[in-house]
Amino acid sequence: MRERTFFMIKPDGLSRNLSAEIINRVKAAGLKITAEKETQMDISQAEKLYTVHQSKSFYPGLVKFITSGPVILMIVEGEEAVLKLRKLMGATDPREALPGTIRGELREAEVVNEDGIIKNIVHGSDSKESAEYEIPIFF
Repeated sequence: MRERTFFMIKPDGLSRNLSAEIINRVKAAGLKITAEKETQMDISQAEKLYTVHQSKSFYPGLVKFITSGPVILMIVEGEEAVLKLRKLMGATDPREALPGTIRGELREAEVVNEDGIIKNIVHGSDSKESAEYEIPIFF
């Protein structure tokens, strides 16, 4: 089934100049980027994106991290785009991500920042419902 999903390269991916590599991997997986923009996420967007984590202890650090530098926001389309992109990204914790995944191959040696936030380079919607919620925050 053809789907749309939300995908973001986080500040750690941009600061390490990995955006071209990551975008090439998305395209090589047979997915099409139908919208793309580089921006500095504001606090209200970050809070809305991560509202599901609002009650968790790491929430303030997560909002601080995602607003700490520019991000690239994308809408990605393709057959089973959500699942395909999730597999391409790899496990949330890069230390557990498999070889061949973005997080597995492009991770930093130190994946936890000073606030205890895992730096995992990318974010992608975890379901069609999440994509329907996340895309309108930015597009």
